[in-house]
Amino acid sequence: MGSQKVTEVYKEIRVEDPEGLMRKYKETGDIELRNQLVMHYLRHVNAAIFGMRNVLLSNIPYEDFFNQGIITLIECIERYDPDRGASFDTFSYLAIRGSVLKYLRKQNWLPNRLWEARKNISQGRKRLEFELMREPTNLELAQHLGISEEQLGRDLLEMSVVDTVSFEELIESAFINKLEEAKASGNEMNEEVVSRVIRKELSEALADAINSLPPRQRQIITLYYYENLTLREIGKIFDLSPQRITQIRKKALENIENSLRQSGFDSSFSD
Repeated sequence: MGSQKVTEVYKEIRVEDPEGLMRKYKETGDIELRNQLVMHYLRHVNAAIFGMRNVLLSNIPYEDFFNQGIITLIECIERYDPDRGASFDTFSYLAIRGSVLKYLRKQNWLPNRLWEARKNISQGRKRLEFELMREPTNLELAQHLGISEEQLGRDLLEMSVVDTVSFEELIESAFINKLEEAKASGNEMNEEVVSRVIRKELSEALADAINSLPPRQRQIITLYYYENLTLREIGKIFDLSPQRITQIRKKALENIENSLRQSGFDSSFSD
């Protein structure tokens, strides 16, 4: 997806009373009303895709991501219950963002060379950390892998998308595993109620995990995942290269995974 594609947006049509329109649709099932809701909430699809512009750098057409977002938006409208008090804006935005990333994850958007490089880099870094009793420099890691420091930098930058998707999958896997655990224990509560409780507990555990990170890791996680800054933009803030920001973010994700596991939220996030 070229940069011109990332900034592309589809026209939104605002309605004066979206909540009232939502209730009317739930009462009548009129598809025309649903279409009006889709056009009104189209901003969430545009915002989710534009907010992930630093992730969606692939050859997959923008329209594919947009269509995936629209499908999820319609599903959200169908599932949403206005009487439960939850915000549709938050509910739909997070669902759209997650579905777009899941769609990306299913595509073969990275060449096999990079998947193999990612595995080698991860294993090499862990081995050097054990041998050196500290985090290796890029030069040390490159020499260990038998590649140039420039090649290592290029690989790290290209692979940065994997860790972004993994962060989303880490959270979703932690949630699903906890939900399955609750089902296996014979919990008699309504599944929707259990889901809301687990989501709340997971959000609190995630907040604690992020707050417990070293300051720089915490800042980078916040800027990248919550403020949607690019690696290059964050690098300028810290006067570090995008490759170095990628390394720090990777370590932060590993720390978050460990913290969540200690809080009882196991996930499938691993190299």
